[in-house]
Amino acid sequence: MSQFIESAASRETSVELMEAILKVSGGNEARAEKIWEDGPSDAEQVAIIEIVTNNGMHETTDFVWGADGSDWVK
Repeated sequence: MSQFIESAASRETSVELMEAILKVSGGNEARAEKIWEDGPSDAEQVAIIEIVTNNGMHETTDFVWGADGSDWVK
């Protein structure tokens, strides 16, 4: 498992979101870190939502992203 994903608990972020962020970053942990810290672009956010919700099979509020908690989708 990557260090980025392993840091999910300390970031108060769902593991599923961390995995989606890393996938959207193309596996680049430095890029994933930037997405997590600065927030995703619109296109990245759409891709993260599609991955983490399994194309709408789960609610976005089932997952938390740091201080934003379950209100991470803007």
